[in-house]
Amino acid sequence: MNISGNASREKQRLRAVVTTCAALALLTACAGDAGNADASDGGEGFPYGAEQSEVDAVLEGLEPVQLTVQAGAPAENSISGRRMMDFKEEIETRSNGQIEIDIAWGMAVAGYPEAVDAVVDGRVDISYHLVSYEPQRFPEASAIGTALGLVEYSPKVGEMVTNAVANEIGWNDEALLDRYEAEGVTTITPLLGNGAYSLNCNSEINTAEDLAGSQVRAGSAGQSDAIAHFDAVPSSLEFTEAFEALQRNTIDCDLSPMSAKEISGIYEAAPHLAYSTQANWPRFSGTYIAGPSFEQLPLAYQQIIFDSAAIITSGSAQSYVDSNAQHIQDLASVDGTITEFDDAFQEELQQVLIGQVEEQIAEGYLPEDTVANIEELTEKWSQRVADLGFEDGGDMESMDEWYSADEDWSSYAWDMWENSGALDHRPGN
Repeated sequence: MNISGNASREKQRLRAVVTTCAALALLTACAGDAGNADASDGGEGFPYGAEQSEVDAVLEGLEPVQLTVQAGAPAENSISGRRMMDFKEEIETRSNGQIEIDIAWGMAVAGYPEAVDAVVDGRVDISYHLVSYEPQRFPEASAIGTALGLVEYSPKVGEMVTNAVANEIGWNDEALLDRYEAEGVTTITPLLGNGAYSLNCNSEINTAEDLAGSQVRAGSAGQSDAIAHFDAVPSSLEFTEAFEALQRNTIDCDLSPMSAKEISGIYEAAPHLAYSTQANWPRFSGTYIAGPSFEQLPLAYQQIIFDSAAIITSGSAQSYVDSNAQHIQDLASVDGTITEFDDAFQEELQQVLIGQVEEQIAEGYLPEDTVANIEELTEKWSQRVADLGFEDGGDMESMDEWYSADEDWSSYAWDMWENSGALDHRPGN
C-alpha cells in the first residue's frame, strides 16, 4: 500500500485536514501545526495528509534508520504476515526507504509475557502484544476485550465494525493510555479488537444443552467463566496443545479465533464449527507498542510510523477475515460442519457478557456507560463501513465463495484513523 501512489487516498486525507482547519480557523492558525515543530521536539514534521513532495522535503538530510518490529504473525507467507508486510511497505515507501523495517516473525525475540520489557530495554523497537494475556498489568485493555463481545458479528463487516469500535475506544480511554505510559511504552495502536472467538468441537454443537458437560479449551478468565456458565468445563491448555488434546479426547472443543485455528490446524481434529452473531465470547485485546527508541527518532519519522499504524490496524482486522474464509475452506476439505448457535444460547451469552462488563465497571476498569457506548459506536461504525461500500456477500458457510483476500481496505483504514480520535495523539500535536 503506497501513500505516494494513491491519489484518491491523499485527497481523502487532505479533505480531513482542510475540514478540521476550517472548523478551527477562528481559534488557531491551522496550517499544519503538527508539521511545524521546532528542533527541540525532534526536528521538523509535516501535516497529516501532506503531499509526498512536502514529506520528501522534510526528510531531506535525515539519517536513515533501521527498526526491528516484532510481529505475532508466524511468517511472511502466512495470512497475517501479508498484512504485516503492508505495514512495512507503507512505512518504507512514505519514508523513501529512509526507515527500514526488519520484522521478527512469530514473537521470536520475546514472547507475550516479555513483549513490553523487550521494547523498553531495546531488544526490539516496536512489538505486537496480546495485552489480554496480562490482565493484572493491563486490566482496562482486558476489560474492553470482554465488552467487545457485545458487538454484533458477521464474518466480514462484523470484524470491521468491531475493530473500528475498539480503535475509537482505545484512543479515547485515558486510563488505558495512562497505563501504557506508566509502563514506559508508546502505543501506536492502543486497542486492536482482533478476531471473534468460535468453537471447534469433535461433534456438532449449537445449543446450551449440547455444550453442557463438554471439556473446552479457553484462553482467558472471562472465557472460562462464560463456558462454566453453560455447565461446560473450561481448560487452560495453550492453544498449541489443543490439537493433540482433541485427538486424545482429553478435551471436546477448542475456543479460539480463526487466526489461531490456521496455525494449529485444529479443524482436522475438531471439524465442527459453532459460532454466534448476536453476541460473542470475550475477545483478546492486542496492541502495537514502541519503546524509548521511538521518541528518539526525528519527528517526521515518528509521524510516518504513526500514520502507517492505520494500515496495521485495518490489516489486523482484515487478516482475521482472511482467516475466516480460509477456515471455511479447511472445514470443507474434511467434510466438517458450520453451525450458528441458536437464539436462546446467544441471548444467554449476551447476558453473561453484560454481567462481566458490570463487574469490570464495579472494579473501576470500564466507564459506567460502557454498554451504551458500545451500542452507540457500533451504530456509528456500521453506518460508516456501509457508506464506504463494504458489505457481507453472504453468510459464514459460503464465505469462501464471496470473499476475496485481495480486497482493498485502504479507505476503511484511513476513515477509521481520521474519525476515531487517533489524530489527536499524532506526534507533534
